[in-house]
Amino acid sequence: SNEAKNTAPKESETLDTSLLLKGRSTRGIPEVIFIEDVKSFLDLLEQKTNAPVPVETVIGAFNELYSKYKLFEANLDQTKANMKAKVPEIERSLELLAHLVTSCEEGKEIKTRYSVADTIYGTAKLKDEGNVFVWLGANVMLEYTYSEASELLSKSLSNAKQKLKETSEDMEFIRNNTITVEVNMARIFNWDVKKRREKEQQK
Repeated sequence: SNEAKNTAPKESETLDTSLLLKGRSTRGIPEVIFIEDVKSFLDLLEQKTNAPVPVETVIGAFNELYSKYKLFEANLDQTKANMKAKVPEIERSLELLAHLVTSCEEGKEIKTRYSVADTIYGTAKLKDEGNVFVWLGANVMLEYTYSEASELLSKSLSNAKQKLKETSEDMEFIRNNTITVEVNMARIFNWDVKKRREKEQQK
């Protein structure tokens, strides 16, 4: 009847993805729940939203979460690539600095080659005054004493290695959650197919 239609609760067309989460990692990455029982999970969503939640809406919300994880992963992948390039670069700078310090202590003359143009190099003798310029990025280069430069580069190396470690851990966390999302979607879909078949058989 029309009265029954008016009083029936309206189905949720969208679902807040926060309802699919159980917490966050130490660095704030959302952690998805694992659905043990599809019926219980859908009942819980209905309680939280005060409306029936169609299977399509739930799968759509998980798809949205899946896309977010993939975007997270792409960003972290870029960060990891940057850190993997940065670590050996800083290590080479520290090796060069150590060579300058040793040469200075032993009173050796320092010779170097510098780029004049593509494939053309010149040779120069360096006057060792115990200072070195360090490239900080963003078109900024500053002069430091050897000890200051060593401290700065050592700290940068430690930070880069820590960032690389954390990024690898975060990527592993995201991959695990992505798999959980895929499993959840498959379980909901299969449950829905089974339910529809049972309804058909009862007709």
